[in-house]
Amino acid sequence: MALVSVAKQGDIARGKMIGVEVEGKKLLVANFGGKLYAMDAVCSHMGGDLTKGRFESDIVICPRHGAQYDIRTGKLVKDVGFAAKALTLGRGASGQQMFPVVVEGDDVKVDI
Repeated sequence: MALVSVAKQGDIARGKMIGVEVEGKKLLVANFGGKLYAMDAVCSHMGGDLTKGRFESDIVICPRHGAQYDIRTGKLVKDVGFAAKALTLGRGASGQQMFPVVVEGDDVKVDI
């Protein structure tokens, strides 16, 4: 694991998220309640880009099929619907990998 700079604190306003790529891995970094969180930006269901989805309160919603994830834990809080599961032979979504965030001065760093 290594700390990698991904943004400046001012780049991520409260209630907003950004997408970054670190060492070939797409990450979503979000500001919820003044605290920064980082998770895998590729949805576990069918690879949707979570950075293109919605960020409502503490929930990130996938733009493809609506899987919902808690930005604080990466846990799945609402799976995709029946039709989306049928498209993937019954496979639903699962939790997202989280990455520790460290703020040093104005630098936002992710431990990847």
